[in-house]
Amino acid sequence: MLDRVPVAPLAPGPIRLHAAYRSAESLLRELSRALNQGQALLKADSGLPAGTHIVLILTAGALSAPIEVEGVVTSCRPRGNKMAMTLRYHFDPEPHRARLREALAELRRTTRNPRRELRVPLALRAEATALVRGLSATVSNASRAGARLELVGRRLPPVESGDRLELTLAGSRPGSRRPARLVLEAMWVGTQRRSSGTKRQEVGGRFLGLSPTLRQRILAILRFDDARPALRLVRLRKRQSDSPKQGK
Repeated sequence: MLDRVPVAPLAPGPIRLHAAYRSAESLLRELSRALNQGQALLKADSGLPAGTHIVLILTAGALSAPIEVEGVVTSCRPRGNKMAMTLRYHFDPEPHRARLREALAELRRTTRNPRRELRVPLALRAEATALVRGLSATVSNASRAGARLELVGRRLPPVESGDRLELTLAGSRPGSRRPARLVLEAMWVGTQRRSSGTKRQEVGGRFLGLSPTLRQRILAILRFDDARPALRLVRLRKRQSDSPKQGK
């Protein structure tokens, strides 16, 4: 959610809204979150009527020029002393290739103990109720080597290091919509956190046996070519024992 964004007065053409971020990491994560959801909630001192076309201008110190996202206001209502507007986005990454590369370069420069494969700070929703009723999942970081999952729910699946989470991944672009099977092996499992009856846990893992098709789909996500992939957690396979027990 974007907060406290100044709204320009009404004028001919799209309304231009400015949102400044402290780091390239936070800009990329919020860009991914908004595009993956297809919409975002924006708070401002004044509102705009539904149907208003907007251009959201995202800036960060590491970028030589802003990244611009087109959108339209779908609803506007008071919330406290602010106006809450719902925006539906459309984003063409092609004109912003140079800025996206700058953001990723800055991310690599500021990452402690950089990995061989850069982890891109994404916020991709994954359907997860096949594992536990009411469970939600978000891919918070990803690279061509692996990803981090955040699991949220009143009950969480019993994931341990070495377990394998099976997902399906379908792209949003023509030719990529057929689901393909993706396997994430858990390398570490974070401590469960509790808040108001809800549990949260992060799982970091590596992808196993990626096919050429899956490699291309993951690369499209990391390049922001595909901002709305359909991810589903479909199965948890427990780690097998290192060796069978021997009878006496």
